[in-house]
Amino acid sequence: MSAAVSTDVGTQVAGLYFYGIAPPGTALPRGLTGVHGAPVQVLPLGEVAALVSDLDGRAVVGLPVEVRDHVAVLDAVAAAGPVLPVRFGTTVDDVDAMGAAFPAPQQRDHADRLRDLADVVQMTVRARFVQDAVIAQLVAEEPEIRHLREQTRQHLEEETYRARIRLGELVVAGFERKRAEQAAALERAAAPYAVELRQRPTSQVDDVAEVAALVRRRDTATFEGALERYAARTAGLVAVRLVGPQAPYDFVEGA
Repeated sequence: MSAAVSTDVGTQVAGLYFYGIAPPGTALPRGLTGVHGAPVQVLPLGEVAALVSDLDGRAVVGLPVEVRDHVAVLDAVAAAGPVLPVRFGTTVDDVDAMGAAFPAPQQRDHADRLRDLADVVQMTVRARFVQDAVIAQLVAEEPEIRHLREQTRQHLEEETYRARIRLGELVVAGFERKRAEQAAALERAAAPYAVELRQRPTSQVDDVAEVAALVRRRDTATFEGALERYAARTAGLVAVRLVGPQAPYDFVEGA
């Protein structure tokens, strides 16, 4: 990308804030505003168009509200048609700089990708364990966990040091086993109604999975229904959150 386009958050105040790339003639939702409350505009670039808003000399510093505004613009556009997100914090000096940053070959590449994405949106599924429910299951299912739990409750901490270590190991292993089971069940529920699934990395002990799904627009209600059935089957054990339709953040390289 041209040096005229900056992605350094908070270090440059440029004339335009850049959200993403869309087909020419994209119709924006009425009254759509973005970062700093500025109206979003469609800037024609030949085979594609840029989604931008004026900065009026104000820096983008990475505040949560600015990130939310960036995402909200992209998701609002994605609800009706394809869009290629660009990195949060991307700014451009002016209209001429935007045009110079996207020569004809790059425009054609982006136009091809927009056509590929014309009929799909991203749906993101986040599933987390209800910790107390998982621990209760482990206590009921595994005699050693049940015995060690009682032992550590009835004796002083210094007297049960080794038992506490062993209990912790068994509980962690139990969570890992149940995580694998539930993550596989979640994928089985989602896969038949998705064009593609991508697993996001998770790090918390109560995380089951975070999955980005590329779903055909006509199948979004069916996809939601499949996730609702999974959530009903695991109610009380797994909390499921579905976000979408979204722009295809997990399926597009930075423009």
